[in-house]
Amino acid sequence: MREATPNRHRNARSEHNSSVHDFHLMLAVAEGFGESPIAALLQPDLDPQALLAAPPNPPEVPPRAAVRLRDPHLAAKAAALRRRAEQHGLLVLVPTDASYPERLRQAPQRPLVLFVRGDPAALQRTPAAAFVGSRTPTPYGIEAAALLARALSRAGATLWSGLARGIDGIAHTACVEAGVPTVAVLAGGLDALYPPEHQSLAERIVAGGGCLLTELPPGHRGRRGHFVRRNRILATGTGAVVVIEGSLTSGALHTARFAAECDTDVYALPGPWTSERSQGCHRLIAEGATLLESPEALLQSLGLAARSPQESLALATSADEERLLSTLGGGPRPTDLLARECALDRVAFLRALFGLERKAAIARLPGDLWRRT
Repeated sequence: MREATPNRHRNARSEHNSSVHDFHLMLAVAEGFGESPIAALLQPDLDPQALLAAPPNPPEVPPRAAVRLRDPHLAAKAAALRRRAEQHGLLVLVPTDASYPERLRQAPQRPLVLFVRGDPAALQRTPAAAFVGSRTPTPYGIEAAALLARALSRAGATLWSGLARGIDGIAHTACVEAGVPTVAVLAGGLDALYPPEHQSLAERIVAGGGCLLTELPPGHRGRRGHFVRRNRILATGTGAVVVIEGSLTSGALHTARFAAECDTDVYALPGPWTSERSQGCHRLIAEGATLLESPEALLQSLGLAARSPQESLALATSADEERLLSTLGGGPRPTDLLARECALDRVAFLRALFGLERKAAIARLPGDLWRRT
């Protein structure tokens, strides 16, 4: 008889937690997981149970949401959603859970439910920063993103990004290689990852102590508008957003501006003024974002220290140095071939060559070969 009491308490706690979860899940199902979040149903001080007991009417909520809020089968649909998530091996988090990300808990348009694959402890790690940027970065952007991501991950920072091609993949890979957990925030359900070529990277993220995170349940494919939902999680889930290249219409700028509205620090990488990929960052800097000068400066802003002097390589390289680095992106080159391919006059070439050597961005190999470090 004495052993039965703890079990009854445990079952009661489980039922209580399930009940609390169900109210959030019911409200999430009623909200609809649409391409545009319904702000009236996602406020951080909202009481799901009270709202479901007295559902709002249009125009406070869209007509379809008003109908779903009054659906007599709402509880059954929420329970089915939970079972479907568990069948896919996913953890279901709501704002009352201890594992729910703290910054998201009080964020505007707070997600009512999060689906997680991997270790949810990664969501609580600090310091953390979100990495966003172009899916088709320039060689300059690739170099800068890799340098910054390596510096942050080696210093112990957790990077959040979107598992997309380009800058996102660079950020996640840097963490995986450094043995530091990273958080991949997706726009669709975790039963079908996008892009498919990052399936292996996603598995490495989970195996390395990180996690995959989304607001959409299994069976929901991310559409164009769902990236707005994904971007708001990136903007508010960490204390800093780092933007590495982006056009004036890119999703990275949407993320950065939402972050600024939520008092999240925004850092933007300057670049060549002629590059379309740098125009978005320059606009953010003009609007008040912090200009990203170097990995060392970013580490200091996040309360971290670089692991090696080479992490302080300045990002504000000259156009000549960028051209030389881009040329070496194809592999080691002898001095004479490197000079010809760079198409610089001798004085400019030597200045760029020795300037990058001093910064330890390039190194000389036997046989008069140069390579990027």
